[in-house]
Amino acid sequence: MSNGSSKPYAIGSDEEHDRLERQARIGKIEDHLTKFSFARDAVILDAGCGSGSMTRLLAKAAPDGRAIGVDVSEDHLSYARMRAQEEAIENISFETGDIFSLPFEDNTFDRVWSKYVLQWVNNPVHAVAEFRRVTRPGGKVVCCNFDGFSDNHYPVDEAFQNDVDRVFNHVVDPNVGRKMFSMFRDSGLTDIKVDFEPDATYTVSGAIDAERRQNWVDQFGAAFKAISECLGSDEAAQSFVDRFLEYQDREDTITACALYFVEGVVP
Repeated sequence: MSNGSSKPYAIGSDEEHDRLERQARIGKIEDHLTKFSFARDAVILDAGCGSGSMTRLLAKAAPDGRAIGVDVSEDHLSYARMRAQEEAIENISFETGDIFSLPFEDNTFDRVWSKYVLQWVNNPVHAVAEFRRVTRPGGKVVCCNFDGFSDNHYPVDEAFQNDVDRVFNHVVDPNVGRKMFSMFRDSGLTDIKVDFEPDATYTVSGAIDAERRQNWVDQFGAAFKAISECLGSDEAAQSFVDRFLEYQDREDTITACALYFVEGVVP
């Protein structure tokens, strides 16, 4: 993603690819393959592939085709190539690229997939239009993203909730999921379908489990500078993190987050 059209990736760190793999496990990304269909010989782009967890699944699901992951992070791509090699996946490759100027010709792919990317984007319609550009006529663009990211809690502590809203709106667009239908329409995609379900990574009832809690700890650690900038000091940032985790540890709380899947056809 280009600096001019995106928010800074506030949770970048040396260990981020490990967190992304954990997040993929928690979110059961293998189930996402049921949300859209493609042929065994399909050529598929994973836009903003991160550690390549979904790219690997796409390659295995299209054994006679090819899956290509693109990301701006060379660190992520090096890790993704290593994992693909470890799993002996041959019909896969990874390229450095900006989602606003993808390094591919028009009409290259049968499918373009992107998850947890558009929340970083200041001009998401531009990104979706670029996904459309590289997709063949009759092909499909499928984007997946959260909605209500850590916005929906009960019981509600208004002072705490105000800080949650302030921090997460500073770092990402926490409600990007509901906006994707309009993005797809504005990008000229047709036959748009919308589906949603609870986001398994960020929906928790009762005390949070150890793996999900560690996911938050790692995200907050990597994003601490951005949180501090938002709240005005390291002390305020640490207090926010402590309160957030204390809330998640409580047995009487629920945090709900939706996961939207939006699919559109290239005319």
